[in-house]
Amino acid sequence: MSSFFHKSSGGVKEEKRRRTEIRRMFTKADKNKDGQLTREEWRQVLNASGVPTTMEEVEEFFESMDRDFDGRLSFAEIMGEETPIEKLFKLMDKNGDGFVSKKEFMKICKKLSKEQVQIAFLKFDMSGDDRLDYREFCEMIRKHKEEKK
Repeated sequence: MSSFFHKSSGGVKEEKRRRTEIRRMFTKADKNKDGQLTREEWRQVLNASGVPTTMEEVEEFFESMDRDFDGRLSFAEIMGEETPIEKLFKLMDKNGDGFVSKKEFMKICKKLSKEQVQIAFLKFDMSGDDRLDYREFCEMIRKHKEEKK
C-alpha cells in the first residue's frame, strides 16, 4: 500500500498524475469533508479502489504518517509534505533547537498575557522543562481547536 505514496522517479508529469490520483482517493475517502481522514475512512477507500488493505496495515501507515498526532491524516501528511502545524512550530522555534520556549511563544502570540502563556505551559509542558517539544505543541494546538468548536 505505502509504495504508492512514495515519490516516483517518473518525472514531473508522472508526479502530477500520482498526486491527482491520491487527491481523488483522499477526497473520496473524506466522507464528512473536514479535510482529515480517519483510519476507517482510509481503509474503506483503499479497499473500494482495489487496494486490499487490512486494518493493521492502515494502523502502520497512520503511525508513520500522522505527524501532528491527532489520529487523523491530512492530505499534506499523506503526501509527506510540511503541514501547517509543522510550519507554525518552525516559525515559533526561533533558535531551531526543536523546542518552543515561553519567550519564543510570546514573540508570535503577542495578544496573550504572560499569565496565559504560563497557564498553557503548565498544562502542556509534560516534561516540565519550560519548553514545548513538537508533540506537546501539537497537543496544545489540537486542544485549542477542540475548545473553539
